[in-house]
Amino acid sequence: MKVGLFIRVSTLDQANNTDSVETHIERGKLYAQSRGWNVVAIYNLAGVSGKSTINHVNTKKMFNDIRVGKIEGIIISSLSRLARNTSELLEYSKFFEEHNASLISINESLDTSTSGGKFFYTLLSALSTYEREITYERQMASLNYRRRLGKFTGGMVSYGYKIVDAEVVINEEEAPIRRLIYDLFLEHQRMSTVARELNKRGYVTRKGKKWSDTTVRRLLKNTDAKGVRKCNYREPISDSNPTGLKPQSEWKYLPCPALISEEKWNEVNKIISDQEKGSVHKQPLNKRVHLFTGYLKCDKGHKFHVVSKSSNYRCKDCKLSINKDDLEELFLTRLKKFLISEKELNEYLKSNNQEIQLKRDEIEFAENQIKKLELKLEQLVDLNVSGEIPTQGFKKHYEPIYNRKESLEVNLKELELELKKLLEAKSSFEKVSSKSLDFYNKWEKLDRSEKRYAVESVTNEIIFDGRNIKFKLKQIAPHSFLELSQNGQQRSIILWLGEKQLRLLKNL
Repeated sequence: MKVGLFIRVSTLDQANNTDSVETHIERGKLYAQSRGWNVVAIYNLAGVSGKSTINHVNTKKMFNDIRVGKIEGIIISSLSRLARNTSELLEYSKFFEEHNASLISINESLDTSTSGGKFFYTLLSALSTYEREITYERQMASLNYRRRLGKFTGGMVSYGYKIVDAEVVINEEEAPIRRLIYDLFLEHQRMSTVARELNKRGYVTRKGKKWSDTTVRRLLKNTDAKGVRKCNYREPISDSNPTGLKPQSEWKYLPCPALISEEKWNEVNKIISDQEKGSVHKQPLNKRVHLFTGYLKCDKGHKFHVVSKSSNYRCKDCKLSINKDDLEELFLTRLKKFLISEKELNEYLKSNNQEIQLKRDEIEFAENQIKKLELKLEQLVDLNVSGEIPTQGFKKHYEPIYNRKESLEVNLKELELELKKLLEAKSSFEKVSSKSLDFYNKWEKLDRSEKRYAVESVTNEIIFDGRNIKFKLKQIAPHSFLELSQNGQQRSIILWLGEKQLRLLKNL
């Protein structure tokens, strides 16, 4: 009889050297030789899961060889090597019976050409399935128990975390960058700007790639940053569930160490939610028609908006409003006051000195990071030379660190250039101040987009409570992004409105 050998060995068995393809082939050939059969084909499914083998390319080849008469039966070491579920085993049995072919299992001394063999085959199939289901139930019971204890139960953890002894803990190397992402978003409120700033500073993702707005968005919205890790929300993608998401009723939320406060997480995600709700109708922030949209707020934090054909900014929650032209006049007055005030010019010089020191600190930090990465690269080279890291896997370890070092070196050059500009600005402050004053004196000649750009460049927010306006401004002089204050960090500038100024405001 012409037979084929059906071989399936798990990847784990091969790795542990407890089983091999060659062993099964030799065993099958010896068994065929003892029966006087001729082995004409070998169907190798090494590494394929026994959960489903019937659709494998080598299985289909075996079926075709049986159809055309190339083989009259197959030899397997045991039924578990063929398949591990009853439906597939019975399907195999039906195919062999229809084509008058034999299925021979060495371990079970089974030949399906006999009625006794068919009965025994069905019985073993059922027992195999039962054992698999019992194993699955035990696994699920263990997982559920670990979930109740808040233990890690598999999957990946997001940037800023790692797994230590099956526990989710903070990754001290990634955590500062994850926190920085939230701070940058609160400052810029744009995903792409945050990604661009991270790349500019030489930071890379866990996979060593550049940051993108999609990655930033996913991390900002992930609840684990505030100490709540979502799990058990995905399943394999299928035709009936192309997204792979489970119903929300099945999602689990487990505690984990928090990277930021819940208040900051909520603040960031409220901004994101507002942006997503209005994304269809709103233009990009720097192209809006009205100068102060997005910056003007009431003292309760509600934003003012301009209703179509209206000349006023309005807060619908607090029923407050202020005329657009009046607010622009007050804003310009505030800027000019800054530029001619000796006190505030002195504060600028003070904050400029502080920013120079901060820039020097950034440069020192970048230089230290580069030195650490260079040391890691040297250690990897030494491990490769000593044979502890094979040449084949050396690139995988070396390249991400090298790329990050190069990015930091580029960032270091930019920081050094920025420091140079700050020093130049300090040495020629009077000239810079004069040019800035001239720019704002020509305010009326600027078009709407140029004015909007100026507002974005110098303004953090403007607070109006119906009687006074508080301007929170950034540095006005060039090459500086630090906010003004007594300590050089932030300054709240308040314009108290007198009776004359109050008469300028409409519909209060």
